[in-house]
Formats: sequence, structure tokens, C-alpha cells
Amino acid sequence: MNRILISVGVFILVFAASLWIFFPFGSYIETMAAQSAKNMGLRMKYEGMSSGIFSTELTGVSINDKEIGDFTFHHTPLTLLTKHMSIDVKGIYNAKAKISDSDMEFDVTTSGAALDFIKEPVSLKGNVNLKGKIDTKTDVSQITANVDKMLLKTPLGEMPFENITTDIEAKGKIITINKLRSDDKTELNMQGRVRLNKLNIVNSNVDLQGTIKLAGQKQTISIRGDVDNLHPMLGGAGDSAPEDDE
Repeated sequence: MNRILISVGVFILVFAASLWIFFPFGSYIETMAAQSAKNMGLRMKYEGMSSGIFSTELTGVSINDKEIGDFTFHHTPLTLLTKHMSIDVKGIYNAKAKISDSDMEFDVTTSGAALDFIKEPVSLKGNVNLKGKIDTKTDVSQITANVDKMLLKTPLGEMPFENITTDIEAKGKIITINKLRSDDKTELNMQGRVRLNKLNIVNSNVDLQGTIKLAGQKQTISIRGDVDNLHPMLGGAGDSAPEDDE
């Protein structure tokens, strides 16, 4: 009897080990990544794939024809049950993420130059960092973003803004910007919405309004239009919004 139990136990261990070693993680991750992209209305392509027991790499990944970098998915035997794994991205975008079949947490850093779909009169300089969580099934997101420097061409000339922080909520195609502020003498403070065109980002519509400080006085400012055709407008001191209660 003991020999039978031992034999059964050994068989189960060998079977489990074989299942893990020979499980097609590459195909599993391809399907999972493609489904997550589809749920968010995005097109994903890649140039190559290599897969092992502990990791799978997709090289030359692009999203909506925009080059991103190389993705490395880290998995374990528990991945088959939990469908949880971590991801590293290296390339034009450097990122770390935790992903499941229902949500994704991420921390992404890139340069303002990499966001070349953002055209004048707005340009981003230095590093851009985004952190947040996306529910890939409902397409609801909570995101914070930090930008080293932004240049904005206005009727009064080009204006620089530094150390910009944002608080963003997104649901489907609507991005709500609850806060967009700069930590500098101009004290940029804006709110508004973006109607996102996921297949063609430059056609996303922007509607932001708020205040800046010029010569010690607050003036209204708005930025409206499509991403590749934005129109900043400045108001007078008399049009300024009320002070924030902080």
C-alpha cells in the first residue's frame, strides 16, 4: 500500500513538473496580452518572441503603430492559477507593471521627446513619469503623471512651466483631468477633459481651463482643440478664477 501511495505521489509530482516545464507559456501570454489590448481598444504588434520556464519576452512591441520597446513577462507555476505576473519594459519607454486578467498596475518613465504625437504649441521636456492602475475589463483608470518641464506657445510668447503634476481619471474614451499644476512662479492650475481617440491619438479632443500667474496677478488660460492642433488662449486679470481653498 505504501509503495502504491509513493508511486502515485511521485507520478503527481512528475506530472505537475512536466506540465509546468512544457506548458506553452508563450501562447498563453500572447493570448492574455492581446485580450488586454483588445479590451482597451488598442492594437498590439511585436517582432519576435522567446519563452522559457520563468519568463517570456516579446521584442519590438508597438501599440497603435507606436514603438514601445521589449516586454519581459515573469511567470511561475502559480501563474497558471492566479493569472498574475510582473512585466518589465525596456526601450523608448521604461516600465514596471503587475498584470492580471482583470487589471494592471504600472510605473512608466519616458522622455518628453518620445511623446512626439504632442505637437506645438505644447512640447514636453525632460522626463515624464506615469503611475496608476487600469481595470482592463471596465477600462477605468486612475493615473498620476509628473512632467519635468512643459513649453506652451501663447499670444504673449512661449511660456515655460516646471515640475508639473497631474491627477487623472479615465473611463472609456473620456479622460478627466482633476488637477494639472506647475510648481513654479507662474503657478499653472488647470482642469478639464480629453475625449480620447485610441486609434489615432492626435485626433483626441482637449478642453482644459484654469489660471496662471503673470506679474503677480492671476489670469485665465484655456487650451482647446485636437492634440495636433491645440489653441492656447489667455484672458485678462479680471477674468481670473477664484483662489483655491487649500
